[in-house]
Amino acid sequence: MRIVAGCKKGKKLLTPTDEKTRPTSDKARESLFNIINSLLLKDETNWTEVTFLDVFAGTGAVGLEALSRGAKEAWFIENHPPAIKCIKSNVQDFENAHVLICDATCPPFRTKPVSMIFMDAPYREELWEQALISLKNKGWLDDKTLIIIEIEKTEDGILPSGFKLIDDRTYGRNRLLFAQKA
Repeated sequence: MRIVAGCKKGKKLLTPTDEKTRPTSDKARESLFNIINSLLLKDETNWTEVTFLDVFAGTGAVGLEALSRGAKEAWFIENHPPAIKCIKSNVQDFENAHVLICDATCPPFRTKPVSMIFMDAPYREELWEQALISLKNKGWLDDKTLIIIEIEKTEDGILPSGFKLIDDRTYGRNRLLFAQKA
């Protein structure tokens, strides 16, 4: 695995060897960030204005990709020890990366919402729904926050009450749900 674009393009990322962590592939991240770049362009927003939250961060590849492209800062939420070890190693070159070792369904409070949230929870465990509600209740998002949820393509992908679907894309065995607070 490597960072696909930006100032750290080509940087190799440490990945856990266990089967619990499913890193988002280089190709999927490239597609995801092409979509995000289009949305930023449409909103006349630059990466330097973006604060990013990578939930169920795994290797941290998605948040690191955002930082490499110029995001102001990125937060990583993870509680799986092998993944935490990888994230801590992978973020060493980034002074604006913050690793939070906690359960994504019970994040700490935040006083200022982030611009974007990416969630890649373990498939079919309904954790992303719980985490999304908790993040909303703990101040991590507002009406402008772009929420991207990666799920298995066969999952229902029904958003909890209080959220609206903006886009739904399928890539191989994965689906990306783009949402915002309703």
